[in-house]
Amino acid sequence: MPLSCINASKKVAYIGLDINNEPEAMKVLQTHDLAIIALGPMDKYGAKAHRLCLKAKLDVVDINDSLKAADEILALHDEAKQSGCRIFTGMGFAPGLSTLLLTKLAREHASVSGDYCCRLYMGAAYGGGETSPYAVLASFNKTLEVFTKGRRTTVKTPWKDESESFHFPAQAKPLALIPFSSPEVAGLASDRCPSDLEISSFDTRYHIQYLSQGFARLLAHFNLGESALDFFAKKFFSGGQSMKAKKDADPDTCLWVYPANAPEQGLMVHGIISSYDLTALMACAVTDIWLEGGLVAYQGVFATEHLSLELHSKLQDKLAQRGISIRRARPEVFKQADTHFGWADTPVLSVEQLRNYGKNWYNFDKAHPKMALLQKRFLLNSGIWSSLKQSLSPLKFLNFVFTTMSRWRSHNKQLVAYRQSHDLVKHACWKAITKDISMFTSGYSRARDILGAEKSFEQYRVMFLDTGKMEMRWLWPKPEIFSTFAKPEQAIIDYWLSFMSNYSDLGLFDFSVQTQTANKIHCTISNCAYAKMFSQLDCAELANLVREMEQEALSFICSQAQINIDWQAKGNGDAQVRLEITGSSAVMEAEQAIAC
Repeated sequence: MPLSCINASKKVAYIGLDINNEPEAMKVLQTHDLAIIALGPMDKYGAKAHRLCLKAKLDVVDINDSLKAADEILALHDEAKQSGCRIFTGMGFAPGLSTLLLTKLAREHASVSGDYCCRLYMGAAYGGGETSPYAVLASFNKTLEVFTKGRRTTVKTPWKDESESFHFPAQAKPLALIPFSSPEVAGLASDRCPSDLEISSFDTRYHIQYLSQGFARLLAHFNLGESALDFFAKKFFSGGQSMKAKKDADPDTCLWVYPANAPEQGLMVHGIISSYDLTALMACAVTDIWLEGGLVAYQGVFATEHLSLELHSKLQDKLAQRGISIRRARPEVFKQADTHFGWADTPVLSVEQLRNYGKNWYNFDKAHPKMALLQKRFLLNSGIWSSLKQSLSPLKFLNFVFTTMSRWRSHNKQLVAYRQSHDLVKHACWKAITKDISMFTSGYSRARDILGAEKSFEQYRVMFLDTGKMEMRWLWPKPEIFSTFAKPEQAIIDYWLSFMSNYSDLGLFDFSVQTQTANKIHCTISNCAYAKMFSQLDCAELANLVREMEQEALSFICSQAQINIDWQAKGNGDAQVRLEITGSSAVMEAEQAIAC
């Protein structure tokens, strides 16, 4: 790429290119070294852009998601080889990232029979692009081309079989799936697929929030012409833009590849990130290696399944550098990462762009749509709820609920001074704060009346911290995303300081920084309003629970960084916190900057 394409602020310049005007297109293409083809719908364009790139002696990375186009593109192998060009096709979310998981499992011989499955879940919070509906519509068919028993074949679409639904993480129930013909069918059936990939079959299905299998089956009965396809694609796009504003529009994406009938032995990428971002990040990982000269030995057309083990390892490393890691689907590994919200976040350019930077539980933009459901689930599954149910008859338990609600109103009235002591800007936050505190104290104190002080506190503390842990896993970004910054430890400290300072500005406590050097910071939390409200409502023993929750959350986001945490709780919600960056190159750079 010529330097003229990028200005001093590193913003990419846009250059018009009409692939239907070959002479003009060639003038532009011949001034570049690499083309990343992201146009669509690929069913329509096929290998047209690729042929232009070959003529211009250009290397190519594409994010093709069409089996029809894959056939055309892979057919250019000999021509590309003769031209000394490289085309890396299907380097997106699925295929691409999905193929990376598949080949990793195959090389581990995870399935004795060589049978594998791919399951995709995409939330509706992102709306989708204008061309993505074409790929979705193209997947609705009476028949599918699949890779099974070691070869490519056509089968009747298996809408209703033993694999018609799948239980994705953080979903309340199994979801109906839509089978589709993955472009990986073409690559796996190719004689250029490495011999060490013992893959006999690959079953691929997806679920998109709000898109029912019944509607997909209905459209599959019709052979849509071009005009009808355009009509439905526009409807899908406009519908997607509307649906992303719905209250329960899910921002999560999950990719799960596993040996047939053994999901827990599979590999997974899951998080609060769109499939479009994952597509872009996979393409970027390939491009990173191309820029480093790591693809020079390849000439011709290659899908992910055609690349070597060494290149697959490099792709995983490049993805990890951008915050995207592949995890085992084993329950213990999955739980450690985060069962409810995954571990993948969208990479950003600065710490300030991270989710909820400088915000807290009372002024964030929008909660995760599953939050209320999860909070209810944590309550109903808690030990204290179980103890109350066992200790009380149905009638007395109903009385417990009503008296708790009455005490909630009473406790909330007692905190009116906290709401009145703040200006209009902060009043809304304090209305929510006092509502939460009075909810905590009313439920806890009523449980204490029934279960006794020791048992109620022990069980309430477990429920409070477990629920808070789940909530903080969403509120704060994942540990993996901080590794994408040049100075990850400094990024974490910056994020944490902004969070604590925001709470302090709201008046929840006094937060002060006693000392701060290049690699050490000493902070004090005092005058905690939470503790004062708990004491006022005769629940002083709850005063330190919020600090415990924050300590655990800080430990979690530091879990992949070189930061030592010394957190000293002082009682009444007070604490002294010392953070020290250890063994990071960022420390040396910061100390040199201060010395200069």
